[in-house]
Amino acid sequence: MRCMELPGYARKVILFLLSTVFLIFTMPFGGGVSAAEGRQTAEIKKDGPAWYIALGDSIPNGYHGAGEPEVTSYPILIAGDLHKASGRDIWISRFTKNGLTTKKLNSTVLSEPEVQQILSQAELVTLTIGSNDLMNEFKKVSREILNNKTRFYTADEALAALQEGIEENPLLLMNVVSAIGSWDYAAFEEQWVLAMDTISACCRPDTQIAVTTIYNPMKGRELPGTLNAVIESVISGMNEIIWKYKEEYGYHVVDLFDSGVEELTQSDGLHPDQDGQDMIRMLMENELDLSAFQAKESDEEVLRMQKELEEAAQKKAQEAEQKRQQERRKRMLVGGGIAAGVCLALAGIILLVKKYRRKKLVY
Repeated sequence: MRCMELPGYARKVILFLLSTVFLIFTMPFGGGVSAAEGRQTAEIKKDGPAWYIALGDSIPNGYHGAGEPEVTSYPILIAGDLHKASGRDIWISRFTKNGLTTKKLNSTVLSEPEVQQILSQAELVTLTIGSNDLMNEFKKVSREILNNKTRFYTADEALAALQEGIEENPLLLMNVVSAIGSWDYAAFEEQWVLAMDTISACCRPDTQIAVTTIYNPMKGRELPGTLNAVIESVISGMNEIIWKYKEEYGYHVVDLFDSGVEELTQSDGLHPDQDGQDMIRMLMENELDLSAFQAKESDEEVLRMQKELEEAAQKKAQEAEQKRQQERRKRMLVGGGIAAGVCLALAGIILLVKKYRRKKLVY
């Protein structure tokens, strides 16, 4: 299979092999370099499968609601395009989950040694996160403002309850606007920086990292003008944090805010349908350097590699022949020693027999 999403058990086996190889090559040299430093100094070789790691929430996870047709998520689409562009096999691992927030990304995904080890082998990392931070806050505000103990499982449920409550009591709108407008940007920024610290520390210098901004899933809803403006403002503030660290961490920013993706959603108005996933794929690939995934060996390079392989093979053959000759000499020495011992033993026996015969003749 050319584009292959690795199951969990396969990732664990490969992780074990990678760790073993790492130990073999670092232990003989005294091990003064940490694992993270070792990853940073090594360059990716473009002569084998390319490993692509997708991180994030339900969007890269390919969520589809009940009764909705299945969608192929943008990471799977990108992996297919990478194979076509480079001719290389693509190994894709998706550490994605419906409902994932930035805090959960750090505590349950990026903190895992398995994920960190696989990130160290990646040539491409993509991340879509942040929408659930806002959606969870929206649901929390709805419960608090409406004094509703019902647990809203989706933003749709919270929005419907909120709209109904505002219709009955228009004064609630000001409370909602005030609550959402006091969004804790500092907490989101802290979690974003933590995620970028981990990803950049694990990845190699030439790994391409691409992150998406957040689009407004409420844009097409019939919301009171003030509420819609506040939601737009909060999302813009979150996106500013994403843009803020672009240069520091060297990632590509794929801007979804004004892309029109919000018009290409499923019936819930939140998650992209197949056209929406295709649009994110297109925007992502426009930001990436797909040529970087191509094997760069020229004809001369191939000949040089072949010559090195031939010389290495000849060296191995010579070493094997020398070893065989040493073993042969060793066997000859051992055999000669045994033969000499046998001869001495026989000579001793003959002497004893002769001595015995002489004594017998005297008597």
